[in-house]
Amino acid sequence: MLVTSVEIEAFRNITNKQTMAVDPEVTCLIGKNESGKTTVLKALHRLNPANNADDFHVTTDYPRRNLARDRRTKDLDTVAPVTAVFELEEADFDAIEELVGVRPPVRTYVKASRFYDGSLRADVYSALEDVLADVFEEAGVDDEDDRKAIAAADHTTIEAVSAAAKARAREVGGGKKTARVKAIEKVPAELDLRKQYVEGRLNGEEHEQLIELLPKFFYFSTYEMLPGDCDLHALAERARTRQWRRGDETMMSLLRLAGEGPDDFLDEDYASRKAELQAASLDLSAQVFQYWKQNEDLTVVFDTDLAPMPPDANGQPQPHHRVLKIELRDDRHGGVETNFSTRSTGFQWFFSFLAAFSAYRDTDERVVVLLDEPGTSLHGEAQGDFLRYVYRELGPNQQVLYTTHSQHMIDPTRYETMRAIHDQATRADPNLGVVITSVSLSADPKTILPVEAALGYSVAQHLFLGAGPLLAVEGSSDFIFLMRMSDYLVSQGRTGLDPRLAIIPVGGIGNMPAFIAVMGR
Repeated sequence: MLVTSVEIEAFRNITNKQTMAVDPEVTCLIGKNESGKTTVLKALHRLNPANNADDFHVTTDYPRRNLARDRRTKDLDTVAPVTAVFELEEADFDAIEELVGVRPPVRTYVKASRFYDGSLRADVYSALEDVLADVFEEAGVDDEDDRKAIAAADHTTIEAVSAAAKARAREVGGGKKTARVKAIEKVPAELDLRKQYVEGRLNGEEHEQLIELLPKFFYFSTYEMLPGDCDLHALAERARTRQWRRGDETMMSLLRLAGEGPDDFLDEDYASRKAELQAASLDLSAQVFQYWKQNEDLTVVFDTDLAPMPPDANGQPQPHHRVLKIELRDDRHGGVETNFSTRSTGFQWFFSFLAAFSAYRDTDERVVVLLDEPGTSLHGEAQGDFLRYVYRELGPNQQVLYTTHSQHMIDPTRYETMRAIHDQATRADPNLGVVITSVSLSADPKTILPVEAALGYSVAQHLFLGAGPLLAVEGSSDFIFLMRMSDYLVSQGRTGLDPRLAIIPVGGIGNMPAFIAVMGR
């Protein structure tokens, strides 16, 4: 399934319902600090978490200024802070057909909501007109007048359509059971088979199986970075009790990539398991250095140590703990090995993300990747490398939503993938809260500043670094349109713009003489 839209309401600083369209590949959420970008991702993650599972809590998550008032008038446990609409893929049609017993219409969708009481509700929905199209086909109702009579505008329920079909059969039959009449008489039974698609009500077992089909939401931020050293004894204990610390689930993903768990490294067969972990690190490193261009002479190395433990409360000695160390060998500086935690924060983040996501990288199941301010510690050029990774590697395989306020984490030509997050609350009117809109250059200048900066940087790159012919156009919209159209044509194996051509928006035909005068030098 693919997420097509999201509704968020009554969650933290989102007081009024906000609906956001989601791109089938990558959606970029842009906004200032404290604008509500993280709030959107946190709500989505809690819908159906793949990692770091968390629940909604009325006392801490419901908009505080409305909490006491709303508690007096409604049961807040029945409020759904997040709802998502999903488009079905071919495998989903097959699974739902097996579940319900009849194939859903083409435009069928799934809607899922997570409530404050922790429950998750999902249902399948189809428009009555789409269901009727399948019913007429299955029943063999070919006469256009019969179809119009049965599907009249005032027939908006299953019952009304069934009654209309029975009436039509009596009207055209005149007491005779012709083939036409028999086809019309099949309509009520065929409608009954598809009733769940119109009414969106599945029984308990069907509902549980539908929930299993929903995509999981994978959330990653700077808090999930790998540690340089990991006490495997302590990690194994936390895994048993599910009492996670920051970075634990990322380390568990790295171990799972090697086909091991923390307990496996505590026995006498440690050496062979270290080899498995080393193979996993080489796999991850190959991915990292495909896009990490800041220093391509790094190699990830794993080592261990037996660390002494302090005596217990009774003064008795404790056995040593095995500690896993992540090291980086830098061949640029003579092969010196240093601890992972001493390397640049940007590299730690990049490697940690790939390690955490490795558990979902090769799965056939849908996972929606939620990246909270990715790459903020990366150099601008490295952010560009990661952005290419998002659009070229992640997006084509799994849906991605990421937040940013960095111009280097924005592709200015992909306007359709951007959403602006504004917190419009003021002291005079605190109830306005967060709003989600499309990105428009007429919007709040502070919110869309990264977009304008990215556009300006892109133009500047062409202007100062471009060699060869220049194409002068009127404005930024022309620049965006031509770049996207050219990219599309190239993706279709057709001819795009000559890559030597630099497109320069000059800001109107009146600026053309001045531009030519400058560039004519």
